[in-house]
Amino acid sequence: MKTQINEDISYIGQFLAGEDKGFEMLVKKYQNRVLNIVYSLIGRDRESEDIMQEVFLKVYHNLGSFRQRSQFSTWLYRIVVNTVYDFLRRRKKSSAENDLPENIASSCDPKEALLAKEREAIIQEALKRVPLQYRAALVLKDIEGLSYIEISRILGCSIGTVESKIYRARQSLKDKLLKSVGGVMI
Repeated sequence: MKTQINEDISYIGQFLAGEDKGFEMLVKKYQNRVLNIVYSLIGRDRESEDIMQEVFLKVYHNLGSFRQRSQFSTWLYRIVVNTVYDFLRRRKKSSAENDLPENIASSCDPKEALLAKEREAIIQEALKRVPLQYRAALVLKDIEGLSYIEISRILGCSIGTVESKIYRARQSLKDKLLKSVGGVMI
């Protein structure tokens, strides 16, 4: 953990000293995690990549304001969550098409691959219907594996509130999944 923090500080120092390589290393290190969080929150591949680029553009322009009061990853994830909130506010309400995830690993068995795609689509659709304030906490905890303390810093709320949001998100997701599959868990 200390090595990771020191590595991030080193990359930031390189970038602030005028070496773009430091920023490139931060992007390389965190791009998959950022994309996973964004995709988990909005469930759309094409838009997720655009949002990820927007996040790193914000990081590029604001890295000088990072004060190292928290870990770089906490600061970054806060930018991710805020950028997703901004995106969702901007997006017009329209009948959303049901995009199937394109990144599910292909299987030798076409039936198995189709079932996996269907299962992923059902989960993503249910996750999209969980209120964003709860979904963000759930994604950060269950998908990214962050601690309650880190999530409280990212979301700007108490640990008790984080616990409550995660509980409510799990309950909401469970209810939506049960409704999606007619009361039978997949």
